[in-house]
Amino acid sequence: MKICFLILSLLIIACSNPKKTETVEVLNPPSPQTATSSNVQKLLRTIMGTGEGLLRGIQFGDAIADVKKKEKAELFEEVEDHVGYSFDTDNLETVDILYEKDKQNRVSGIELDIYMNTDSSNDSLKNELTKQFTTLYGKPLSNTEIPTWEIKPNGKVSIKVVKNKLDRGLEVRYIQSQKVI
Repeated sequence: MKICFLILSLLIIACSNPKKTETVEVLNPPSPQTATSSNVQKLLRTIMGTGEGLLRGIQFGDAIADVKKKEKAELFEEVEDHVGYSFDTDNLETVDILYEKDKQNRVSGIELDIYMNTDSSNDSLKNELTKQFTTLYGKPLSNTEIPTWEIKPNGKVSIKVVKNKLDRGLEVRYIQSQKVI
């Protein structure tokens, strides 16, 4: 009986003891669309760089030695006709950048191969690139199979969607126009 009384007393004391109340603020997580949009815009800024030059501060005609000084991505390849750099995003997407060389060891073209994880992120990045190129270079050319913009006075840039069983992504090509002699 004493044990029951003791247990009952402890229970009453525990229940009647006022407890400090805590306020918990519940934050709503960002919507998936907002999170994806900001991730894609961040990826676009990372790919494009400072906004100077055509890409990452590089222009047609820049010396490859200057590219090597400016480019912060990892050098993965240097061959006779190009130097290649690569980086991975926080979401484990991969961006490969090839700076094509001419005979004077200057940039004659730029190729971007962007490997994305999902179709939706691929579509979102294509839309952001399309907006940016339209802002920079005007409306895309109408007589091309893939979206292509004229870079005045001497080039073009295009976006091609790549989608197969293994990969999805974008190929962005900056092509310098040949000089007429």
